[in-house]
Amino acid sequence: MTRIDLLQSESVQSSSEPLLEAIRDLFSSYFDHPWLINIIDELPENMGNMGSIRTFLALSSIHPIQESIVLNGLTGLKTMVRIINIWLIPESTDIFGVSPFTKKRVLSNRRFRKCIAYTLPANTMNLSMLIEEFEKEISESEILGIILIIFLIHIATIKPLIS
Repeated sequence: MTRIDLLQSESVQSSSEPLLEAIRDLFSSYFDHPWLINIIDELPENMGNMGSIRTFLALSSIHPIQESIVLNGLTGLKTMVRIINIWLIPESTDIFGVSPFTKKRVLSNRRFRKCIAYTLPANTMNLSMLIEEFEKEISESEILGIILIIFLIHIATIKPLIS
């Protein structure tokens, strides 16, 4: 590989880093709280993906060798979003105790619980959109990488014109 090819592959990888940072910021500021994780862990279909999510979000940059970490982290995030959308959001006013029909009290501060119950759908949608953008960015860089490999193989197999 020439220096130009290395620079191009580095630029493809670095283009996904702002998305990774946005996902990391949203997850850590909104979803990565022990009380919310405990609620998510109690929901059906949860597969205990927090370890793979945290390992993925701890990456500072994405390299091809980390493909399994990225795939496991993205799968964990998508599973968490799906679980929240299916189980938590429809029941959020009852789970967080802000519904007048529930007697369950999860958190002591009612204003805080009400804020969470009403901001959860928007933050989950934002996280889902960031995940989709990140996946698209990764798939585009994989396609460019495959094209580059095919091009290099093609160049290597061409017989020299001067014999």
